[in-house]
Amino acid sequence: MTHNMHIPLAYTDAVIGAAGASISYIRRQSGATVTIQESRGAPGEMTVEIIGTASQVQTAQQLVQVLCMLICF
Repeated sequence: MTHNMHIPLAYTDAVIGAAGASISYIRRQSGATVTIQESRGAPGEMTVEIIGTASQVQTAQQLVQVLCMLICF
């Protein structure tokens, strides 16, 4: 299963983390393959692509959302 999330460019550093620590954590905890790339046709946004089982995708999606919410505060 593949799921794409669109996040603001400003959130990218939080999702990747220092030296890739946050994205590595998301990958380890979820078991999903997680990549981040520029969104085509959507300036100011990045696409987080999550590939795995339904459960893995759901876990990774929740972790990305938590990281994005943390930088709002």
